Amino acid sequence: MKASSWRIAGTGAAVFAGLVFFLVGILRPGSTVSMENSGGTGKPILSEAKKSSGAIQQEWERLRVRGKEFSSLQGHEGEHRIFVSAQLVYLPESSESVQPLDRKMKTEDGIEVGWKIRYGFDPADPGVKDEDMDGDGFTNLEEYIANTDPTNKGQSPAKESKLKSRSGEAVPMSVSFSEKGGGLFTLRFLVGARRAELRGKPGDSFWIMAGQDGVQLFSDKAKAIEAQAKVKSTGQNSHLIPVRINSYVENLEKIRDSKAGGVEVEIDNSFLVLERKDALEGPSKLLFSSPSLARALTWDVGEVRLYTPAAGGTELGPFQVGEVFPYEGKKFAVMGREGRKIQLRNLSEPSQEDFWVPVETSAPAGAGPSP
Repeated sequence: MKASSWRIAGTGAAVFAGLVFFLVGILRPGSTVSMENSGGTGKPILSEAKKSSGAIQQEWERLRVRGKEFSSLQGHEGEHRIFVSAQLVYLPESSESVQPLDRKMKTEDGIEVGWKIRYGFDPADPGVKDEDMDGDGFTNLEEYIANTDPTNKGQSPAKESKLKSRSGEAVPMSVSFSEKGGGLFTLRFLVGARRAELRGKPGDSFWIMAGQDGVQLFSDKAKAIEAQAKVKSTGQNSHLIPVRINSYVENLEKIRDSKAGGVEVEIDNSFLVLERKDALEGPSKLLFSSPSLARALTWDVGEVRLYTPAAGGTELGPFQVGEVFPYEGKKFAVMGREGRKIQLRNLSEPSQEDFWVPVETSAPAGAGPSP
């Protein structure tokens, strides 16, 4: 017997309704479905996941609070066992407090982490300090100390800070006041066994050109400059020391000479006041030098040579103590020496203190003289 289409449709609807009822009754929409974990312990997997998530959140909060406590530490106080890169902080495998990246912390080469990152260096690379990225003759450590841009050759540290001394030993020149009479005074200049004399009076000016080879005196400025140019063309020292005789003071004193049994004797303590007009400008008191009492001033007329590796390497000089010379758009004066170290003064920046140029340990090959 063939079933009618209405009966078939009704049966299908009843089956569908029964299935919906079964699912609603058993599963209950909105309730959590319990699933057994693969271990067979009977603990719901989602429940375990909630517990793990809570533990992770608590540990993260603890590390965040500890990080704030360590963020101000530097040096040994803030030491930790992590690897730092320019972008990331890698946590160690074991659980311990971690310090966030401190840009002011110095690495083992003496340079701050933040400075290295700013100019694109690897904070973990100790060789950064010896590199010269812009080729200006200054290492990254020197640029860091001077607070200049190591990637820009136009922002180098002061070039004079790189100078080294190649000078020899001092050469003394003795200056004495040996004779007087008729308002004229005799000055004697002695370098080794070579000497020269000049007679003058207060108000007179003269020029001295001296060195290892001897001494020359000039009372005429034009002749002095001509002689200077001739010597300079040979590459030798040609500094002219301008001197003026300022005044003469007569001073005869009587003293009792204990060596002569207390006899009263006369001592001539008269003196001339000389004034140098170079970088060592200032008065010098020159006492009268008699055969029985020799007295003199001593001025250094030895050569001074300097070297700088900046800008490809350049030798400067020769100069003398008291001489002024230009360098990198500034003017410097040689103020003295201590052994082979040289004392310089920056005349272009009077507020700066004098500084000492250290002795060069070894002369680089191929270094040529300055033009």
